[in-house]
Amino acid sequence: MADAGFSLPYSSYKELIKVIQGYERVGSEATLADVARLTAINETIVSANNKFLVAAGIVQGGKKKAITPIGAELARALQHDMQDEIAAKWRAVVEANDFLQKVVAAVRIRKGMDESSLEAHVAYSAGQPKTPAVATGAGAVVDILKAAGLLKEEGGNLIATTPEPPSIPETVEESLSISPTGEISRRVSPRSARLGSVHLNIEVRVQCTPDDLDNLGAKLQKVLQDFYEEPTSQTPTSAAPTSPPPAPPNRENEAAEE
Repeated sequence: MADAGFSLPYSSYKELIKVIQGYERVGSEATLADVARLTAINETIVSANNKFLVAAGIVQGGKKKAITPIGAELARALQHDMQDEIAAKWRAVVEANDFLQKVVAAVRIRKGMDESSLEAHVAYSAGQPKTPAVATGAGAVVDILKAAGLLKEEGGNLIATTPEPPSIPETVEESLSISPTGEISRRVSPRSARLGSVHLNIEVRVQCTPDDLDNLGAKLQKVLQDFYEEPTSQTPTSAAPTSPPPAPPNRENEAAEE
């Protein structure tokens, strides 16, 4: 089903990214004349791309426009030709746009489409007429999805892909121990950090003079012993035993004495 007039780019992908970079260079309060002067692209062409750039969340504003945070990040990645960053920023744009997500979903459902058929599908879904300018804009959309790593060519068709999840960094855990004899041992063991996990590192620094080096091992051993020693439980002090009560008087002896 066609969307109700989604605005496609007016330019090719190559010219579109020049417009994006122009807005990033101007910053805020950018006019058509500002962007045209920096990019050497006619003001009419810049204006014709603005509806798509606003719909995609790359620029914002009214007559004077400003680059959005994601638009600025995308422009900088494009300027430095950072391919991984370019793909990541375009994916962020696609994920925030319902129309672009539907295009990827259509390719996934069909298990692949040739590029010309996909461009025709983009134009039809956007509710746009069949004109050369619309065809150019549909091609730019396909190039955006390819640059985002969401579409790739395989067997003459474009298929939808699932970007690889971010790699989990590997950390190195190092421990230092001192044996009761004063021998210091060091152990290094690599391990993969878990996403969302919290690691607590305790660092002990010892300041000493050269004269203290002879006793340093014993001092460190005492620190470790104090650290690992379990606190002793305090048992309540028992009351002092009371002396037994005096024996009752012997009545028989008393009678004999009388």
